[in-house]
Amino acid sequence: MFFFARVHAGSGWMTPERGASSLGLFAGHAADSCRVDDDLFAELPGLRAPVRRGWRVQRSPSSWPVLLHGVIDNLAQLAQELGVAPSPELVYGAAVERWGNRADARIVGYYAALTVLPDGTVRLARSAWVGNPLFYHQSPDGLMVCSIPRPLFAAGLPRRLHPGVMESLITMEKPPCGPTLYQGLDQVAGGTVTLLGRNTVQTESFYDPAEIAPVNFRDDRDYVEAASAMLTEASAAMLRMAKRPGVTLSGGLDSALICDEMLRQVGPGGQLRAYTFVPIKEWDGSTAPHMFGSDQPYVDQFLASHPGLIHRYVDNRDIDPLTRNEERLLAGDSFNAGNAIAFPHLGVVQAAQADGCDWLFSGWMGNMTLSSEAPWAMAEFFRTLRWGEAWRLARGNLNDSRPMWRRFLAAGLMPNLPRGVADFVRDRLRPGEHRNLVANPYVDPTGPLAARRDDRSLRDNSWELDWFHSRERFIASLYQDGQYGGESGLAVQQMTGLPGRDVYGYRPLIELFLGMPTGQFIRKGERRFLARRLAIGRLPEAQRTERRHGDHVTDWHVRMTMRLPALRAELDALAAHPDLAGLLDVAAMRRDLDNWPTQAPTDMDTINRLRFHLPAMFGLRRYLDFVSGRNAS
Repeated sequence: MFFFARVHAGSGWMTPERGASSLGLFAGHAADSCRVDDDLFAELPGLRAPVRRGWRVQRSPSSWPVLLHGVIDNLAQLAQELGVAPSPELVYGAAVERWGNRADARIVGYYAALTVLPDGTVRLARSAWVGNPLFYHQSPDGLMVCSIPRPLFAAGLPRRLHPGVMESLITMEKPPCGPTLYQGLDQVAGGTVTLLGRNTVQTESFYDPAEIAPVNFRDDRDYVEAASAMLTEASAAMLRMAKRPGVTLSGGLDSALICDEMLRQVGPGGQLRAYTFVPIKEWDGSTAPHMFGSDQPYVDQFLASHPGLIHRYVDNRDIDPLTRNEERLLAGDSFNAGNAIAFPHLGVVQAAQADGCDWLFSGWMGNMTLSSEAPWAMAEFFRTLRWGEAWRLARGNLNDSRPMWRRFLAAGLMPNLPRGVADFVRDRLRPGEHRNLVANPYVDPTGPLAARRDDRSLRDNSWELDWFHSRERFIASLYQDGQYGGESGLAVQQMTGLPGRDVYGYRPLIELFLGMPTGQFIRKGERRFLARRLAIGRLPEAQRTERRHGDHVTDWHVRMTMRLPALRAELDALAAHPDLAGLLDVAAMRRDLDNWPTQAPTDMDTINRLRFHLPAMFGLRRYLDFVSGRNAS
């Protein structure tokens, strides 16, 4: 991570040295820093890197200062093309010197970068699709730039939320101010270059996801071969970064395919470690009908067919959605409602760190790429009169109990109607409030946010029509989602000292799979058609052909039952909050706790309300107290 500051004459509130010190908070020492004229450069090259005495900022061939946080995957190729040594900062600087603002279009990687140009302009850039975040503050007093918000606040920027942020976090909408929650703080968007002068800001895009080229081969087998080659390429790019790699392993397709490929590449004795979270032993085995609860049966089969893999199960017994919450807040200055159900991953990261892994690889974007179910397929099939395909796809939906004609029209026709017409039809068929699974049921129905309980308030989120209308709108929405939440990932990395990366976030891989025809992902009602073909010979048959999805928090009921006294204490604190109590239906939350079910529910509305929205609002209360400095006790 890095920090940069330029203080203009007469500014009295910016203290860059405090920013550099804060950057290294979790490393246990101030970040390495140096001054070049009026500019302060600070860098933490590793999450637990020791102090480097006499450190100086890296330079381009023409001596332009360069800071880079992340990885350049095609480093060797670029170094050869540019005629420089394969040092990331040197290569990046040489690329900017030669190609200007088009340089980043030629760089494949996961990074954020800062370059000071000869005229004093500060050039910021962030890789397309996925990349480390980059925040900045610019005012007449000066300029500050950092990988995370904390050092900017430590250097003097007040920590104040934009108006409307709290309300958006409550209703599960994207904030009205974009991906940056704080006043005075801006963020570089992925796929763009931002040029900062004394009083100017210029932004230029170097990447457009709408320009992804269609991928068409003559034979179905060619798609599988291309997928296999790309998985090999992406895995090799990840393994080049690691000396002691670890990988997450579930009972699904995505992470298992990564694990299989990486094990092939490291070879016998390659010391590849894999980690799987499983339910605690008190779990009664219940889960939603369209999901499987424990990954262990499939992982056991996978391990039997993949000797040499060093594996560990993690049950997360001592971890819940608020575990190490204060550290998360301090490290990331962010709120992520998803922590309510993503907390088992913390145990996996901690286990990999304890085993000495230096990188942990995962497959978060697999469902959007290699193993995509093409969520736009029903609407496309309906629109292109492939109604037989649409009917078969609707019939195979395990999570839809409606009559077939309603499934067919709801998923095929409705996304193709203008939104006003679709709303009119929906209101006639189902009068009253409509909520999808993300909309917060605990919004007070009599309070100021009552109108935002309806799913229309979530139209700017990817969970609505954009994902289900067409490939083009899906791609645009997915790309926009990548602008959010990078600081949350860096928070966990700071806490644990272990960096991580999504193998399916490799840019050439994303472009290959998003360019393939819908028929490669959906065929005669079979979902994940491409991934299932690629998995032949790689995964056990029971795992390869499983139609259900894994449930990450299948043991939520027994976990929360054991913690009911602590949950009631959290609700008491929320009820006393001066802002939240007037916007949330605290009485409904209390009723749910007082009438806690004796058996684990299996309907998704109840499951989501109790295991997701309830702890998410407890986390939000803690976040708002952290931002304001309020002492809830």
